[in-house]
Amino acid sequence: MRLRLLVTAVAVMAVVVTAAGVLVAVRVASVRPSARASPTTSSSEAPSPTVALTPGPAGRPVVYVYYYMWWTPQHWQSKLGPKYPLNGPRLVAPGSTNAQGCNPTTKYPGATIVDLPQVGLYNQNLASTYETQISQAAQAGVTGFLASWQGTGTAHQSAVSSGYDQRLALLVHAVNLYNQVHPTAPFYLGLAFSAFGDYTRPASQIEADLTYFSRTYGRNPAFRNSYSSNPIVVVMDSRKYSLSTVSGIWNTEHASAYLVGDETSQSWARDQPYLDATSYYWSSEDPWTNTAARSDLISLGKQVRAAGKRWFAPFIPGYNKQLLGGSCVPRDGVATMAKLWSINAASGPQGWFGISWNEFVENTYLQPSLNYGSTYLRELKLLIEGT
Repeated sequence: MRLRLLVTAVAVMAVVVTAAGVLVAVRVASVRPSARASPTTSSSEAPSPTVALTPGPAGRPVVYVYYYMWWTPQHWQSKLGPKYPLNGPRLVAPGSTNAQGCNPTTKYPGATIVDLPQVGLYNQNLASTYETQISQAAQAGVTGFLASWQGTGTAHQSAVSSGYDQRLALLVHAVNLYNQVHPTAPFYLGLAFSAFGDYTRPASQIEADLTYFSRTYGRNPAFRNSYSSNPIVVVMDSRKYSLSTVSGIWNTEHASAYLVGDETSQSWARDQPYLDATSYYWSSEDPWTNTAARSDLISLGKQVRAAGKRWFAPFIPGYNKQLLGGSCVPRDGVATMAKLWSINAASGPQGWFGISWNEFVENTYLQPSLNYGSTYLRELKLLIEGT
């Protein structure tokens, strides 16, 4: 039996947000299942005409991971249900899955998640939340987080205008502190600008959010990257917006942001004039049952490179939304993640966007958890190192 450790928060850092928004502290597997051990079981510049591979440190691939910023005490409770013992003597997993990571069952009525992070039910409204997670990701070879964010829709918002504004400011501050201590192995951020299901949101609000972001963080060292002097901004679900919205974002923001789309091989032709690059947030890509997955991404990668732009391939450890009526892509230990890394590499990516650090509802999380421990960060480190 594997020993599972639960780490709880030991300190809370007080912060002051100034008017300027500054925070001040007061292998590859090709067969199924994997031969590796399975875990315990229970998401100012024009586009460059060159698309040369941009490696990470020591020639390793650049790997960003989507990072969600909705985890507050209220959000945890809404996903755990009213009967979960939040004040119990120790944190317990709210459910389990079968050996493949599917067919979830919960112990508590109303729960829609079956696993929890090893670090506990963290509150992203607190500055003390971020250091451990940044360190865990960096030690696995991750280049940075793509922080999921949406603003208030006004250009005059500040770091205290909303919960998301506050959490973004805290995360940026935490990354800069980490990099001061680790100057030879820094960690970075990109922005995952999120629609949250509203694809008819007025373009003026989207543009105002991004104007605020660029003005506040456009030259912040936390957003340095290998592709542009501007921050990476992924326009999540770009293909689901109207063309006028996508082109409007480009016209107002391309001088201050490296705009990355969220496109498929069918949608790219429409939006490619208004993007510097693209990925595809394919959180349910199934390498076992979808025989067209590999060819679909190869086609998309070719289209993107033919346009002189960059392509970032996705990968997942698995996917499971069955508690909410959705489907499951089995984890099968680490076999699914390793298989996707192998087949998606054939699309010729200039980097990778992992899905995800902490999406516990869709069960795409890589973050060390009660049910899986650090299995997926260990596997990701091996994939990044090419071993």
